[in-house]
Formats: sequence, structure tokens, C-alpha cells
Amino acid sequence: MSRVKVVSFDLEGTLVDRGFSDKVWNEGVPRLFALKNGLSFEEAKRIVMEEYARIGENRVEWYDIAYWFNRFGLSGLESLLNEYKGHIRLFPEVKEVLGELSGKFTLILATNSNRLFINALANDIMHYFRQTFSATSDFKLLKGNSEFYSRICGILKVRPEEFVHVGDRWVDDFQSPRSIGIRAYLLDRTGKMGHMGLKGSVIADLRELAEIVMADF
Repeated sequence: MSRVKVVSFDLEGTLVDRGFSDKVWNEGVPRLFALKNGLSFEEAKRIVMEEYARIGENRVEWYDIAYWFNRFGLSGLESLLNEYKGHIRLFPEVKEVLGELSGKFTLILATNSNRLFINALANDIMHYFRQTFSATSDFKLLKGNSEFYSRICGILKVRPEEFVHVGDRWVDDFQSPRSIGIRAYLLDRTGKMGHMGLKGSVIADLRELAEIVMADF
């Protein structure tokens, strides 16, 4: 087995919880839409959620906050993101693990999150990463398309077997990278996945990942 050179992390649900995104998408955007159109928050949220569903999470636009501001005719995007920064929460072990691994491996972010969200969510930990990759902003792809991971390998000049990825989504973070030979681990912080018959490939927190890759150092 080739020595690990690159350790790749998903962002939301892996390094940070989804509190910030939930607030932006489900409270902030509907609130601005309500103000613009003279609607109650409840009515505005109903309309906004219907529009989200009309696009669906299998399209790049779903993740593009600027697209939605344009679609709804809203302004004040930067102010909205700043307003909710207090809801950004790193998982407890994140800084410890990133600090341990950053001196020994090339660390990267590989996420569907829009680059505006990366800049907000990862601001406090950005110094640990050599590079950050937004599938949707940088390549107009979704992580479920293994081309995303192939292109990262090409940019970093590493073989898939030298690349480890971890994230909390079955297709995006596990099946997709594994399909091209990347060593992927599925993060299950809740224990609800029941390990899905994937002994050795499902981890409960990032400390487990650190133990796995350090054993290969």
C-alpha cells in the first residue's frame, strides 16, 4: 500500500456542524425575501423552500448562495453571512487533529460548499490546509461525480492510493472517491449508520482517522 501524502476533509458535517448553514438558508434568506415582498416570515419561508426543492440538491445551483440572491432579487449577502458567523461551531476534536496531521501530511478541504461558505466556515482553521477545493464553485461539479477527485489528484500530482478522504456523506465522501481508488472513510458521528457492513471504513470521530493515517506515516 502506498504511503499517504494527502489527507482530505469534507467541511460541513465533518469539521463544522450545520448550524451556520441552517440559519443562512432557512432563516436569513426567507427573512430577506419576506422584507422585500411584504410577506410574513412563514409565507416567505414556504415560497423559498419550494424554490429550493424545485432546483434540488443534485444541481450545482443548490449550493450557490449568490445564485439564490439573484433568483430572489435580494441584496446584502455579505451582511447576512457576517450576521450568522456566531453560529459557526467546530467539532471538538478538529483543531487537535488538524494540528497533529498538518506537520506530516498535505491537508486539503474538498467540499460541495460554495466558496463564500468555505471562507466563512473555515476561517479559523484555514491555516492548516495547503489548498481548498469547492466542487461547485471551482469546477461546476458535485462531489458525487468522481471527476472532482480525479481533478484534485491531478492538481496535487498524487496518485489516488496516496490520497485519503473523510466525510459524512455516503455517495459524495465515500462511494465517489473510492470509485477511483482513493482511501475514503465515512464519518458517522451519530452511530446511526450501523456501519453498513463497512468494518474498518466507518469512523466515529476524526481522532480515529488520525490514528489510521499516523500508522501509515
